[in-house]
Amino acid sequence: MTMAEAEAQTEEARSEEAQAEGTAPPEDRPPRRIAGGWAAWLGIGVAVVLALSGVLAAWAALNDDTIERAETRDAVLVRATQHIETLNTLDYRDLDAGLEAWTDASTGTLRDQLAGVPDEEKQMLAEQQMISSGEVVEAAVTDLNDDTATVIAAVEVTVTDGSDPDAEPTVKRNRFSAELLHEDGDWKLESLSQVSVSLS
Repeated sequence: MTMAEAEAQTEEARSEEAQAEGTAPPEDRPPRRIAGGWAAWLGIGVAVVLALSGVLAAWAALNDDTIERAETRDAVLVRATQHIETLNTLDYRDLDAGLEAWTDASTGTLRDQLAGVPDEEKQMLAEQQMISSGEVVEAAVTDLNDDTATVIAAVEVTVTDGSDPDAEPTVKRNRFSAELLHEDGDWKLESLSQVSVSLS
């Protein structure tokens, strides 16, 4: 073996040892990934995830408000329908029960008025011997706030003459505007007024 060959073998052995120990010259080392680049991409990914989370949270909150408002509107419509029908229903054979139902469906000044029906009017209602039954055929919430609401309703009131068993019932159609107030976890009628129907 010549001197040159021996030196070449020695240099090759040193290079292999240096690579094994991680001290190889830069041109002999395997390429490394740049950590800084991955950190940047990771930061961008985290930012995107956080941004999407914020958007989704805002959308969910808005959606929850919309659902809650729709549920409140439905509850108002149900209670308004029940109460309007109640205030258009009365049986002369049990006036006290009917008037008590009127009182339970109302609040405020309206409740005071219904609770204070004088005995003379009760006597007159009894003598008329009429039986009325109200049915809401159409209703809509036109205004809704946290504790107040406005509802309009089309009502059919069937009136039967209790003194004449052969008499045909008559049907009256009316439109009402109702103001409701939310108190003690329930919606009650604060006012109920008949609305004239324009035929023009």
